[in-house]
Amino acid sequence: MSDGPDPVEASRRYTELAATYERRVRLTNRWRPGVVRRLGLRPGDHVLDVGCGTGANFPHLVSAVGATGHVTGIDLSEAMAAHACSRVAENRWDNVDIVVGDAATAPLPADVDGALFFLVHDLVRSRAVVDRIVGACRPGARVVAFGPKWAPRWAWPLNAFVRRGIRSYVTTFEGLDAPWDHLQGRLNQFSVRPLAVGTLYLAEGSVAS
Repeated sequence: MSDGPDPVEASRRYTELAATYERRVRLTNRWRPGVVRRLGLRPGDHVLDVGCGTGANFPHLVSAVGATGHVTGIDLSEAMAAHACSRVAENRWDNVDIVVGDAATAPLPADVDGALFFLVHDLVRSRAVVDRIVGACRPGARVVAFGPKWAPRWAWPLNAFVRRGIRSYVTTFEGLDAPWDHLQGRLNQFSVRPLAVGTLYLAEGSVAS
């Protein structure tokens, strides 16, 4: 793997993974409702789901923003986005749209009320993506990130499991000691909580006023 994220390789991988992605990551579903709650969304809000994949977070986000709110998903992979579009159609959500493209360059809405990075290590390790997403948020908007990290030193044997668990889904292991540090530099009231014996993290903060 290269030192930094590789969007071309990521697109290739997720084209192959799309059909089986939800089955592969089903064990992470238990975290989704709690992570979405950390966004502090209210009815009528507009939220970005960065690297939305197949739309597994959409039910929780739609519930949080209500019928008067809006959810915009962004994903690099057309194959993953196709599954997300099918989910939207099946649930008849008329307040969800999906942008297909690189989050660093794709057209984004402005003044959104929150942004979610869920299991998207490549994206939180891209300064260009972080800058673009934070720039799309209104002052005071909440930004929440959840994903893998290297275990603490006392639990270092777990890193073999971390590496094996994520290698199909990331194009870089760079920054796994502190995946959140690009976000930390852009957000106020920033906090990080380790989870799962330190192999996962939940980071959150607010966009500066």
